Amino acid sequence: MRCIRVRSLRAEALSALAVVVSAIPLGAQEPPDTVLVGDSLATSVLGAIDSSRVADTLIVEDSVSADTIFYNLPRPKNSEPASFATGVWEWDRADIMADGANNLAELFHALPGVIALLGGDYGTPSSVTAFGLGGGGYRILRDGLEVYAAEGSVPNLQLIGLAGISRVRLDRSMGQMLIEMWSHEYEDGRPFSIIEAGTGDLDTNLFRGTYADPVALGGSVAIGLERMDTRGRGGEGTEAGNRTGSWARYQVHVGDRFGVALDYRGFSTQTKVPEYTPVTKRSDFSARAAYQPVEGLTLSAFAGRSTYGIDAAADSLLILDGSRSQFGGSLGVERGMFWLRSSYRSFEGSLPSGRIEARSGLSHHRWGGLSGSWSSNKWNDVEVSSFGARAWLKPTTFTTMFASYEDGSYGSRVGVLSGGIPSLDQNGPVKEPTASIAARTGGRAGVVIGLGGAALGGAALYGSADRVLPLGLELDDGAIAEAGLERNGYEGIVVLPIFLRGLNLEGSYQFWDEEAPYQPRQIYRGSFQFHRVFLESGNLELWASLGVRGHDPMLTFVKDSEIGEGSLARVPFYQSWYMQAQVRIVTVRLWFGMDNMTLRRNLQMYPDRLLPYGRSFFALRWDLWN
Repeated sequence: MRCIRVRSLRAEALSALAVVVSAIPLGAQEPPDTVLVGDSLATSVLGAIDSSRVADTLIVEDSVSADTIFYNLPRPKNSEPASFATGVWEWDRADIMADGANNLAELFHALPGVIALLGGDYGTPSSVTAFGLGGGGYRILRDGLEVYAAEGSVPNLQLIGLAGISRVRLDRSMGQMLIEMWSHEYEDGRPFSIIEAGTGDLDTNLFRGTYADPVALGGSVAIGLERMDTRGRGGEGTEAGNRTGSWARYQVHVGDRFGVALDYRGFSTQTKVPEYTPVTKRSDFSARAAYQPVEGLTLSAFAGRSTYGIDAAADSLLILDGSRSQFGGSLGVERGMFWLRSSYRSFEGSLPSGRIEARSGLSHHRWGGLSGSWSSNKWNDVEVSSFGARAWLKPTTFTTMFASYEDGSYGSRVGVLSGGIPSLDQNGPVKEPTASIAARTGGRAGVVIGLGGAALGGAALYGSADRVLPLGLELDDGAIAEAGLERNGYEGIVVLPIFLRGLNLEGSYQFWDEEAPYQPRQIYRGSFQFHRVFLESGNLELWASLGVRGHDPMLTFVKDSEIGEGSLARVPFYQSWYMQAQVRIVTVRLWFGMDNMTLRRNLQMYPDRLLPYGRSFFALRWDLWN
């Protein structure tokens, strides 16, 4: 194993950052009234089994009370609880910082059965998949507005930033995954900042910062910046790339019952990889209003416009772009155990042209719950719809039985945002976006048993589709849809406390009787996880993990021009050992991580698009008050 060298420039940068942190008065590092420490897989699994068990969550009391009034826009908050049984995972701000993820693909790829589809290092396109979902396999909602795909059928995750994001939720449904993101919400009346800075191998550098003032300019103001850059694994910077994003929000509040928010997010990626567009840009501007006339009833209206642009070639000054608008509203109801979410969206400029959906359910912390969802979309003159249902029951305090079912048709767009951008390899007339529709059915049923901090769960899986659609990103531009399959499988999870307090062995495994595109026969995750809070004040905390992520060889869609007939190619099996550790002192976090510790040189999700063969990374992350 080669020695990992850190250049003196990086060491000097980290030393300077450490000096800055040490110079900050402790009063500026005071936590809010409640600091929630991120949950591990253990707490998310066990939380669905025994609600009387207190999760491994730190509550730090703050002796300094806020001296100003602060407000947030009202929003409904009840839905299916996060757990393996419901197929839902959630991260709050502390979880994201503890994970060390720099984008959504990195945040999700540790979950059972989820695979990050990466075209290379930072700056190249990326996506995620689960249950073999390709085109139309996931949607993203941010603060209630849809972050629709600018190119192809799913959003490019390299253009989705985490600056200013305080909560992320992934619903890993078998028909179509739903990703929800929420921007910063005020917990205190004082100004608040988050600073994250790091450096690592391959000349990798990170900065992510957020500043939020709950009382400014007659309302509240928040801004955020982020940048990730690397020279990549290619020699002489031939695969260098970066991601750069910004965020600004202004809100006007009329108490806790009504508010209006103006929000802007801009993001761009650059890469020197010849297969991809040198520069890609996306910006999203939105306005939304939320009103809560009575407790448990939330009404909102929103409008947004997205703009997408690319530099056509490295030697060209031509910049091509397109734009799209959305309008709509939503309704949220919460009454005791009952909750309801419904929304309507009208899209202008591309496909789909409209969407109406509703989710509703009953949730109880002791006996479980049930929920249902329905959605209808319009693709050209074709209406497609889908529905799903799930239930999770707790006959005993240590047992949860669960089942879910999804069925319907799902649309996928082939082409760019508004039809105004030709593909880079086209010399002919511009093609208008077209729609592909796939019918998918999925089912899942199983049980989780937890006792004394240990958990063991398993589920039988069933999935079928009439066709599997490519993503439509640059990763597989021009690929042709493949015939679908009917498949059966199972998945399991284990959480096992071992000899040392705070140390768990955690793992997951998923098996299918037949492979399919984006669906290897076996997917596995395993790790040792350590998490402890020290000192009576709770001001010293340690996270550490050592684990492996892997899967069997996988069929993946590729650009049709690269392989001649057909659109599928097989990539070798994937296996990456990793480790990471984080120490929190009051609110300052020192983070260290290593990926691909065994230096495997053929890690890839797409043929000949090799991933970095090893990277160590150091970072400082801290919260500042006042």
